[in-house]
Amino acid sequence: MSSKYQREIEEILQNAGDIGGGGRRSKSSSSNNGIGFFKLVWMYVKQSLGGRFWSISPGRVMLVGFVLILSTLLARPFVGGVAGWLGWAGLLMFIIGYGMVLVRPPKVQKKWRGEPIEDDSSWLDRIRRKINRR
Repeated sequence: MSSKYQREIEEILQNAGDIGGGGRRSKSSSSNNGIGFFKLVWMYVKQSLGGRFWSISPGRVMLVGFVLILSTLLARPFVGGVAGWLGWAGLLMFIIGYGMVLVRPPKVQKKWRGEPIEDDSSWLDRIRRKINRR
């Protein structure tokens, strides 16, 4: 039996053991399953800021726009007319970042049970493989 199948069987048995271990769940395991809102926001900000420092990514552009909009709301009583320009600039940055996502969506790596799936290089390779199987 190949190691790939053996790993999958062990994973299934391990998960089945976790499920079948009584009807009750401990309080710590049930509270750790959900991700809190602030933790989710922090993970998004961390992912947006990750990578090369000076690279322009859609997440960073949207984050700058959001920070500008927030700073406009907080600084409006103190700076007067400049706050309007900051708000419009923040909205424009947010829209540009969203447009960057639509123009070039991020590449998604296909996975099966946590393992990356290798995609064939062309349709011709798939046809050859099907012919060789017969």
